[in-house]
Amino acid sequence: MKEVMSSLMDKQDRLIMENTDLKLRLTECVKVSAINQGLKEEIQELKKQNDVLKATCQDYESSLRSLPVKVQDGIVDRAECGLGENKLKELRNKWKQDQEEEKVKFSDCKETNSGEDESRSN
Repeated sequence: MKEVMSSLMDKQDRLIMENTDLKLRLTECVKVSAINQGLKEEIQELKKQNDVLKATCQDYESSLRSLPVKVQDGIVDRAECGLGENKLKELRNKWKQDQEEEKVKFSDCKETNSGEDESRSN
């Protein structure tokens, strides 16, 4: 009977040690689990920030793709006092139109004046 009791006591001691070891491992696992949860939350936040950055990057890429068209349309042309080619064409056309109108006004005025000069000389 002593042997059985001794064997049971040894077994109980082993189980107590195993239980203590398991409790320590459980404590470590809880700590690691908390760290993992924190890391998961950080990863989620980084994913959100990454999505925002991707959208911003796509906006910039879109702007950059349209930039050659804007430059070609003449955003800045230093050789022409900083005016773009399209703006220059528009101003030239307006100037030509104004010149034509001035010619018509001048010729009308000239005809009117020459008619008055003739009536004065008579």
